[in-house]
Amino acid sequence: MNLEQILAQQLDELNTMADILKQELEAIVARDHESLISVVESKVASLQSIQQRDQHIAKLIDQDGIDKAEYQPTINQINQVLADCKKQNDVNQVAANQSQIASQKLKNILFGKSHTGYDKTGKSFSLPNPIARGLKA
Repeated sequence: MNLEQILAQQLDELNTMADILKQELEAIVARDHESLISVVESKVASLQSIQQRDQHIAKLIDQDGIDKAEYQPTINQINQVLADCKKQNDVNQVAANQSQIASQKLKNILFGKSHTGYDKTGKSFSLPNPIARGLKA
């Protein structure tokens, strides 16, 4: 297999990764845990494939006689899709963290944990949770 074919495969794989990342965000937003597990498994498999192909590309480019300028447009495309994937992955991470924070707040409300407040001097103090007051489970 020549370098041009491998670069084309890498570009296809990165486009697939971009689609996977979009599916991951949809699963995070929908809080669809079963779908998220499936998407994450696909993401890991795709990452492994990209990494292996990247190592192969590096070996081929290091060979003497390869004109890198000939492949530069494809390499630039690959780098752009990779940057887009990194940006989408960062968005997904923020969405996952926000979802986790919201779940923790809901859990605290349901289990009657007290809220923290601040007095006029800026010191924090605990406020009783009016929702769970007087409940015995």
